[in-house]
Amino acid sequence: MSHIRTTRIAAFAVIAALTLTACGQKPGVHVEDAGGVAAPVTTGGTTSGGTTSGGTSTGGTTSGGTATGGTTTGGTTTGTTGSTPGATGGDTGGDTGGDTGGDTGGDNGGDNGGDNGGDNGGDNGGDNGGDNGGQVAVTGSDRTGVTAESITVAFHAPVTGAAPLPAESFREARDLYWQAEAARGRTFLGRERVEVLFTDDKYDPANARQVCRQLAAEAFIVAGGGGTDQIQACGQLAGVQEFPYFSAGVTEVGLEGNPWYFASSMTYRQQGILLAQYIAREFPDKRFAAIVTDTANFNDAVAGFEAGIDAAGIRGNYRGTLRHPKGDTSWYSSFAQELDKPENAVEVVYMLTSPVNYIGFAQQATQSGRGQGTTGNNAAYQYVGVGVTKGLNAVLGTGCNGGEVDGGIFFSPFPGLDWARQNIPEFFQAAADFGKIPDDLALALWAINKQLDATFQRYEQVYGTDLTREDYRNLVEGMGTISTGIFPDATFSAQSHFGGQSVHVLQADCSLDPPEHVTLATFATGF
Repeated sequence: MSHIRTTRIAAFAVIAALTLTACGQKPGVHVEDAGGVAAPVTTGGTTSGGTTSGGTSTGGTTSGGTATGGTTTGGTTTGTTGSTPGATGGDTGGDTGGDTGGDTGGDNGGDNGGDNGGDNGGDNGGDNGGDNGGQVAVTGSDRTGVTAESITVAFHAPVTGAAPLPAESFREARDLYWQAEAARGRTFLGRERVEVLFTDDKYDPANARQVCRQLAAEAFIVAGGGGTDQIQACGQLAGVQEFPYFSAGVTEVGLEGNPWYFASSMTYRQQGILLAQYIAREFPDKRFAAIVTDTANFNDAVAGFEAGIDAAGIRGNYRGTLRHPKGDTSWYSSFAQELDKPENAVEVVYMLTSPVNYIGFAQQATQSGRGQGTTGNNAAYQYVGVGVTKGLNAVLGTGCNGGEVDGGIFFSPFPGLDWARQNIPEFFQAAADFGKIPDDLALALWAINKQLDATFQRYEQVYGTDLTREDYRNLVEGMGTISTGIFPDATFSAQSHFGGQSVHVLQADCSLDPPEHVTLATFATGF
């Protein structure tokens, strides 16, 4: 039996990712440009004497494309807050070591000593953790982005040329969560507002590194909204300059062992193992292949998928992985021809590429009459995948025009709107109260901000209102397993900052008006 020859092009190309973007300005929120956010961490459980016991996770499984009602209860995880030494390795030193020392000393030293020292030194400085309502005295000194009135956080994402996302959704809903909480009389570590900075990283890792250096001089936390290579670059910079950096789970390469980087959803390698399980369960007799952008930062994703294939015992149905270059669409036709050869006759395709490429390939394959039409609609193949971006409803605005992506199934860190309508009524009520459109982008932003707020609440319980980067990092690392009930549970420890534990499973339904991804499973840890 012939197998697809794996195509490899030696290039460290950036990965296009559909990003959560926001732009415009609202009261209490400063935005430099259109932008996006990434999910930091979740909360739950209780804290006592510097240790945290984890909460439970709610499971869900799929069967025949529909969700079953079962749940999975996770055990508790106990971790002790503390600092973890570590280095970011050769890649970090080479890329960021030379150009961060001066910035750290100049920007952060000057800003922290003058702005934050003056604002916080008298009320919150030194060892006054207990005096400010916490149980543990602070030991850190870096209060960048923290004043007596506000906490500043920052996000970067590739707005320029990244993907077809409606920026209006982010402009309108980016601060919906904070508005709703403030309306309830909430404060945030004793402060009246959270300010948000954003900068477009222009879909380039070198530019992203510069952007993150600038943001880290002004904001307490920096987060990446999308783009594997950009996230890796900024994560490595965070390890050198020592500021908290969060992102959705992408590559593990160059980020493993970094004490300042936190991945709040499952990495592509971790999701690849689950995806193989899903294919084995839902499409046990179907031949399948993968189409993956050719970048070294996706090698671990492919390795995880292939390990999952072997564990699931479906190697005989696997027809290989095709790696495509970025910036050249000629592969749409050639890959469709390869997959459709009689000796391959692929029916299921794992897409790990940008949404633009996903839609482009699906359209080309359908128009060429390729594939088996296994989905019962106009799609040439049954598409499946991991991550965040291809499960967004914005993809369907173009991809459903001819039904080319109808039925596509993708993992996601947030559920579909159908599930949210039944389980998160407060989100829809807030949208109505503040005149926002409650689409899935707004839901993702709501969930992300809820996670961030949750880390602040936990910090106040442990340390009080004196917020320092060092103590915050220690707190997140020692939080154990925590849940918000929207994003999947995440577990961080000194041994691993790749915290995701489960996924939601979404499927495109082009028959709905407007088209929407519906939820097949929530908080799934295996199949």
